Amino acid sequence: MKYVNLGSTKEKVSEFCFGAMMLGTAMDKSSSFKALDHFYDEMGGNFIDTANCYAWWLGTGEFIGDESENVLGEWMKARKNRDKLFIATKVGARLKDPYHIRNSKGEVYWDRVKDEYEGLTKEVILREIDNSLLRLKTDYIDLYYTHVYDKNTPIDETMDTLNTLIKAGKIRYLGASNLSANQLRNANQVSEAHNLQKYSVLQAEYSYIHPKEGTNADSETHAGKEMFDYVASEGMAFCAYSPLLKGIYTNREKRNQYYNWHLYNSEEARRRLDLIENISQKLNITGNQLVLAWMLRHNPQIIPILGFSKMEQYFENIQACNINIPEEYLTLLNA
Repeated sequence: MKYVNLGSTKEKVSEFCFGAMMLGTAMDKSSSFKALDHFYDEMGGNFIDTANCYAWWLGTGEFIGDESENVLGEWMKARKNRDKLFIATKVGARLKDPYHIRNSKGEVYWDRVKDEYEGLTKEVILREIDNSLLRLKTDYIDLYYTHVYDKNTPIDETMDTLNTLIKAGKIRYLGASNLSANQLRNANQVSEAHNLQKYSVLQAEYSYIHPKEGTNADSETHAGKEMFDYVASEGMAFCAYSPLLKGIYTNREKRNQYYNWHLYNSEEARRRLDLIENISQKLNITGNQLVLAWMLRHNPQIIPILGFSKMEQYFENIQACNINIPEEYLTLLNA
């Protein structure tokens, strides 16, 4: 696996980021260790992404959000490789009470979730950084993301607190997730005005097909031209989560079952999907692999986050770094 620059920082990270969301929940400890070992030992990967809330929503109430960080911390301790890795985690979207949003059957009240987010106050950040460090069994985080936008907390309070943690040596770089271009711009302007370290990395949803214009996903969570232009102007890195939109590029049945398909179901999206299917068949690869290989050739640069809940999904996706897309097909895809 190749290494790429992390924006304008001096850090070099693997071209794929290992998405650790399902470690310890959908994937048990043994499978989690197996995937991490392959990524690190066989593929030479060093960039791993998690959060302090992964993955509370699985099951019927047995998970609270500690699971991914706990398993990753156990693996790093067992392998004694912390200093060889670039670890990212997040704060802001952990639930204040993970049981308040479930009914008696353990089903999630999804309309209550956002109101249960912990937020980005000084108190929360100072508490949760120490909790993440404890679970990850480390004394520093390479990249600390604010996970969501917190409309109830002043941006200067959040950025000042994060910079306090940088000075204390607990985090090295700042990342933003799920911000619009304007929200990101505002946060960086506040930091610049107060002589604070700004965000170095943006994490947002991005894939080969895009939501229909006018949807919330089109402007708030799925990166578009405005976002890429701003990120490039600031010398920031861009990490793409959900690059495969739950695997819809290989499996038409998954496309129909995808809970957000109504946001993407357009004539343009269907044309793009047909093109992916046609080219992947000619190259004898899966549609998912083609999309990931295309993203590695994207301009401006993208670091895709590989998300998976089964070992076979991981092995399918990681092989995309070895796929060379002929220029004639790249031209078609980019057109």
